[in-house]
Order: sequence, then C-alpha cells, then structure tokens
Amino acid sequence: MSNEDTLQKGIELAQQGKFGQATSYFASLVRMDPTSEEGWFWLGLCCTDPKQREYCFRRVLTLNPGHKEAKEQLNVLIPPAPPSPPEDQSTSQPAEQLPPVTPPTPQPGPVSPFIFDDQTAEASGSGSISGQAELTPFLDFSTAAQRPPSPTPDVAAGLPGAPRAVTPPSPVVPVPAAPTATQAAPPRTPPPAAPGAVQPRRKQPNWFLLIFLFLLAILIIGGLAIAYLYLTGRLAGLIPLGLAGAGSPSLLLTPLASLPPEPTVTLTPLPATATTNPATDTPTPVPTALPTIAYTAVYASNPCPFEAPKDAVVNCGTVTVPEDRTDPNSKTIQLAVVVFHSLSPNPAPDPIVFLQGGPGAGAIQFASEYYSDVVKPFLSKRDFVTFDQRGTGYSKPILECNDLTNTYKQDIHGQIPVDSRNLLYSNAFLSCHDAMSIQGIDLNAYTTVASAADLRDILSILNYKQVDLYGGSYGTRLAQVVMRDDPDIVHSAVVDSVVPIETKFYNENPAAVESSLRALFDTCASEPACQAAYPQLETVFWQLVDQLNAKPVPVKGPVITGGTITEEVDGSTFMDTIIGLLKESLIAPAAQAIYQIKAGDYSVLIAAQYSEPDTFEDIAPGLYISMMCHEDILATTPQDLQAALAPYTDFDNYSWLPFYGGVDGLFKTCKTWQAQPPAPGENDPVNSSIPTLIITGKYDPTTPPSWAKQLAGHLSHNYLFVFPDNGHTPTTADPSGCAMGIVVAFLNDPTQSPDHTCLDKMKDVQFIVPYTGTPPVNLTATQGNGITYKGPTDWESSGNGIYSRNESPLDITQLGVLTTTLTSTDLLDSLSSKLYDYGGLDAAPIQSGTRVANGLNWALYQTSSYGRPVDMAMADTGLETLVVVMFCHTDEHQALYQTVYLPVIDSAVPTP
Repeated sequence: MSNEDTLQKGIELAQQGKFGQATSYFASLVRMDPTSEEGWFWLGLCCTDPKQREYCFRRVLTLNPGHKEAKEQLNVLIPPAPPSPPEDQSTSQPAEQLPPVTPPTPQPGPVSPFIFDDQTAEASGSGSISGQAELTPFLDFSTAAQRPPSPTPDVAAGLPGAPRAVTPPSPVVPVPAAPTATQAAPPRTPPPAAPGAVQPRRKQPNWFLLIFLFLLAILIIGGLAIAYLYLTGRLAGLIPLGLAGAGSPSLLLTPLASLPPEPTVTLTPLPATATTNPATDTPTPVPTALPTIAYTAVYASNPCPFEAPKDAVVNCGTVTVPEDRTDPNSKTIQLAVVVFHSLSPNPAPDPIVFLQGGPGAGAIQFASEYYSDVVKPFLSKRDFVTFDQRGTGYSKPILECNDLTNTYKQDIHGQIPVDSRNLLYSNAFLSCHDAMSIQGIDLNAYTTVASAADLRDILSILNYKQVDLYGGSYGTRLAQVVMRDDPDIVHSAVVDSVVPIETKFYNENPAAVESSLRALFDTCASEPACQAAYPQLETVFWQLVDQLNAKPVPVKGPVITGGTITEEVDGSTFMDTIIGLLKESLIAPAAQAIYQIKAGDYSVLIAAQYSEPDTFEDIAPGLYISMMCHEDILATTPQDLQAALAPYTDFDNYSWLPFYGGVDGLFKTCKTWQAQPPAPGENDPVNSSIPTLIITGKYDPTTPPSWAKQLAGHLSHNYLFVFPDNGHTPTTADPSGCAMGIVVAFLNDPTQSPDHTCLDKMKDVQFIVPYTGTPPVNLTATQGNGITYKGPTDWESSGNGIYSRNESPLDITQLGVLTTTLTSTDLLDSLSSKLYDYGGLDAAPIQSGTRVANGLNWALYQTSSYGRPVDMAMADTGLETLVVVMFCHTDEHQALYQTVYLPVIDSAVPTP
C-alpha cells in the first residue's frame, strides 16, 4: 500500500469514528515517511493521550510552521495565557498599538511519548525532525482507543525508517529516499575487467542518488511554480472578483454560435474636453443616509509587519474608527495603514492611494511583496499610501473563516461525497457566521461605502488634502464610491479592470465570459499560424466541454501544500481553467492548451490543480462573503438572476466559490449570513468630471472592456485604453511596462491625454503553436559538471545542467544533462521501485533502444510523469554515469526528440 493510500485509508477510518484502526494506519505512514505533515496531523487527531497529541502537532509545525489547524489543536491542548484586561475602546480613547505581525514560532517539543531509539531522539532534539532521524519499527499506542486486536501485516509490520529525502525549496514531486541497508538493491556483479581497462568504481554513498533524484524532480515538474503564480493571480497581483478555479465563476455556456455575435468595439482615448454624457458634469446626488455619530479617528504608529525595502522610507500604523458610524454604541476597529514616502526632496502634495482587489485581499502585504513593480514607480514624485480594508490583511478584526477553508480543502481532496457538499458548505457558512458574531463583529458594517469613509478618515489624519486613487478590479468599485461620496478629496483616479458600481456581477458575468472567449476564438481564426495549428478552435472547445461533462476524466498532479491531488475534470473545470488563462494574460498558450487537453496532455489542468489548496490563503473569506452578498447578490433577485442566466444552460450544476450550489445556493448562503441588501442609492453610478484614466484588457473575462466603456459614459473627463494582449489588470500583468508607464504619465498631468506610443505599437497576441522541428534548435558547446556537450542556446540554464525552454509559464519543456558516480543500474533500481514512487515518474523507465556516440554506449529509456513523456539516456564510462533527460509536451515530443535530445546525446563526452 502506497503512502498516499495509507493516508486516505486512515482518514476514511477516522471519519467513520474508528480511531484505533486509523491510528495504526497513520503510525505506519509516519514510520515510512517521517516528513508526512498530514500523517502526523491525523495521528495527533486520533491519539487520546494528550502528550502524544501535543507531540504530533509539534511535529507538524516543525515541518510546516504555518499549519493553522495544528496551531489550533495545540491551543486547545495548551491554552494561551489569559489576555490582560482590554482597554476602553470608546472613540475618545487612543487606539491600542499593534505589535508587528509575525508568524508564531513553534516551541521546542517535549520528549517523545512514542518509542524512539536513542540515536533518533538525540539527533532529532527532543521531538524535532532532523535530516538523519529515523523512526524505530514500532510506535507505542497502548493508550489509543479502540486498538484493533491484530492489524493487517501491511499496516502493522515494522519497516525501518529512511533518511529524510532532500527536497527543493519550492513544491515539487516528492523525492524518494535512498534505500536503507535492509532495502538495498541486489549487489551488482561487475563484468570481468579487460586487460588495461579501468577497474569498476566503488559503489558511492546513497546521497549521490538523492542529489540525482532531486535534480530529476526539479526537471520533471518544470514550470509548475511559475504557472501557479499566474493562475492564482499572484503575478497579476490585483485579486479579482470571483474565486472559482482561476478566479472566475464556473459556468457552462451554450455554444457561442447559437448566440448573437457581440459587435466588435474599438475603444479609443477620449479627448480631455470630451463630454460623453452632459449630465456627468453634475455630481451624482447621494441619498440621505443614517446620521453619523460624532467620533474622532485616532492614529497610532506601529512597527511595519514586513521588512522594508532597503531604499524605502516607510511609516506604518493603525487608524481607529467606529465599526458602525451610525451606532452610538459601536465598538471600534483598527485599520492598518502604510505610507511609502517619496524619494523626492519636494514631493507632490497629492499621494497615490492604492486600493486592492478582492474584495478581501490584503493591500499592505501585496505592496510590500511587489514593491519594485507597484510602489517604486510612483516614489520619484509622490508618496504611496495604502491600507488594509476593514476586515482583512493586518487590520483588526480580520474576517477569517477556517471552517469554510477546511471544508474547501476536504472538497478538493475528494473527501466530501457529492450529495453532501451543499450541507457541509452550508454548515461551514453558518459556523463561520456564528463564530464572528460571538466575537461581536457586525458583519453588515463591512461594506464598500464604509471602506470609502475609512479612507476619508485615514487621509484626514495623515493630513493629505487631495489624492490620486489607483484601484484594480474590486478596488475600482471602491475608487468610484470615493469619487461619488467624497469628490473633494480626489485629484485624479486610475481604474484598472473596471467594476462599475451599478453592475450586478453575477447577472452580467456570463456575458463577460462570452466576450473573452469570443476574443480568443476570433483572434485565433484571423491569425494564419493559429488557424492552421488549431482549426475550428471554437468547435473543438465546445465539443470538449460536452465530452467532459458526459465523461469526466481523472487528473492527478502535485499540489503546493505537498503530496498529490486527483480531480475529476468535467466540462466546467476545463472551461474554468481556460478562462483562467485568459484572465491572467496567458492568452498565447491558450489555444494550444485546448488542443493538448483534447489529445490527453493535461499539463494546464495539473498547473491549475497545483494552486487549488492555496485558493483562500490571501483573502479574508468573511469579508468577501459579506460584501458580495450585500452589494451584488442581494442587489438582484433569484428570478432576475435566473432570467439573466437563461441563455446559458446547466448553470445550476456549477458554483461560484466560496459560494456553492448555483443560484439557489447563492441566496441561501446570504440568508445564512444574515446579510442585508444595499440601501437605496448605495449602488448608484458615479457621475463626475474628475480626470480618470481607465485601463482594460481585451481578453478579460472578469471585468470585460464593455464595463470600462460603461464607466466612461459616466465620466466627462476620461482616457480609455484597451490592451490588445492582456486579460485582467494590465498595470500589473503587462510585462512590457507600457500600462504602468501610461499611469505615471497620466499622474504627471491629468489634464492631458497621457503618452500612449507604446500601446499604439503593441500588436495582438501571437499564439504559440507546437514546435515541428523547423527551424532546428540552436545548440552551443557547453562544459560543466564533468561533461562536455552541446546545450540549447536560447533556453534558460540554471547552471547545473538543467535547461528550461520557458516559451510560456505553462511550458514544461526541460532538458537535463547530468553526471553521477552511481552506476546506471543503481539509478534504474531506484527509478523502478514503487516504494520510492518511481522517483516522481508514473512508472519504471522501459528501455527503448541503444545508441553509440563518441565511443559511449547509451541505453535509451522512456517513461512519463503525470502523463507527459520523459526520455532518459544513460552511459556508463567506468568512472561515472552520464545521464540525459528530456521532459516535454506530447504534441512536440517527436520534433524535440530529433532536434534536441538525440543531438545532445551524440555530443556528450566526459570532460578530460
């Protein structure tokens, strides 16, 4: 039984309440793999002895200090010291200063309550996992409940532990450990030495094998980590509305051919004096709201919760405001604020204020992580200010929802039966709502209007009279509300990927998705190379949707949290993945991805799976739910939403994560959440003459160009630019820097149309087509790691013999040229062992032929990794083994085999 099977069997037994039997499975798992984070966690859940439970959870935190559930379990076992009495939080009192936010550091664990040998206990330092620690064949579970009388041999039999495998810093296919003495492969019988021949080398330590497998693991995973960053929006930066899959609500559209085609709209910058709607010169009247209580916002300076860049001058703090400005008895909340000061000795008086997407994403963490790209371009002339919206990031309270996050993780790992999903998600929502209500949080106070008032208070206390707003995705909605409710504080505005205030997101999202797909299909059909490589792309796409709905396919791949996940991919999942590519400006490989999936190459689906467990890591689900219910879902009715979705078939079969269950599920969730509909006038559009730069991407399926044009109709002084090769948030997704350059130019003089020469020169997407062998790949003589060979000239080299083609973030094509003092038999023995998961391969390599070059006899092997072809060649020299490995897509395999793989083999010789 594999480690994964053992884990799943144990979880199944634990869920059935058979904790004693489950304990035996988890004990077997951690004996086999002491680095199994989930094995230790579930073992801790099933043990009844408090010391054993504590020990297991500390082992989890040693492996992953960020494991929230293990921290929670330890807090239950060892309650934290009671807090000091809270200070009076009335509005007249100063705000309590926040300490810098740092992740909790696991404390040293106690002496193991399990039976370890003395060597292990000494090496592992009282419970921590050392690289050389080994578990003894038996663990003591004499105190476990419901211990089975005689576990089956494959579960209870003691197996000697193995040294911890060498693992790379980023998630990759698990690297198998080297065989221990009791598991070593049969000794190799050397052939008789010829007169004058080099004598066979001594067998080297197993760490050579670990190094080789480590490099192999890096090779076969390819660009998954980069693809993950794109597919989760971490490089695009501004997290958009919608969280399903790659970010857009999943839906199944009817074939586009059956719908009236949307006219092609060419959007051009409007002159500074243009008035698209005479009525916009008069600001929108805002309905009378409930009276605002008298209060004083209070600022407190705090250490920054991040390491400031070396060239930055930064101040961090909190602003305390009422949670509900209409309630005299309202408690207060704290808003985390950061100011990156201008590098100019005479900065402009109007700072840039960054408004993050989501809703629910943290702005401060994003600004600190992407300082060079998002913050620094503005600092030459003005300050950069941002804050974490109420309910998220470093602000207090944060509207977390652990039950929902845990339910989601169980769902994607296949631990929730289909017929139980609605019930479990409903229970998770109810639990999250109740947990926050018990804390005294008024969820109905977390709205965009309230956040706009927060910004007004922040700017007042920082003594800024006017500012330049910069919002992306949901942040554009917040910017519009500020422009509408407090126009006097806005000097100019930049809105990237617009969500008009009056938009009913769920009603209008199908048309947005249709617009994005239409752009993909039409552009490919108009480009000769794309049309030739992917004929009838639209028909193929919809055929795949139908086929996968009729017969979903299982897709297995690694995940960022470690281990693997197997997902049943249906038409919804497939379509959502392609939509995710368009959103994240991965348009060039989108057509190829459709045809690769058709041919059974699921690389893009695996890349999407890789990020799934991390979906809620950078967003506060409670804030997202509160705002989407209040401002979008309850702004419509079930009848209106059903009517809007009527042209799109089978919509109820899919979901808008974190909401689940189609249209009925949306409204039931908001009822469970006790959300309120928007007040009269709250969703009224902005009508303004404030200079505004509007940026949008042609392929954006979340906030389409038509929404940008809609907003332009309400603004008499606007400049509208469409980026022809981008999806969502071009200012952070455009690698050329053109979009950000236009933003900076606009801020320098908002009264004039900014210089957009770079955009005028920008061409539409050039789609990637499969490599056919023409032209040949350029190869250059290279020397390193004891081998001389010809490597791909234009591929990116890591310097250790591994080359990545990197045609796009989804390109898995890699080449490895390695040497090792291990014999080819040693390597094959390890790669042929299921116990070691075939070194990350799907199956043991099978010899496919031989090749003689430069006096070397090469044995050629073929296998696959997650369904993608892997070629491997080995040549023994008597002193070392030369290895060439290639990993690529199926549709390019033959061409790369002939133009790269074989020529590299033919050129390879040991370096004298």
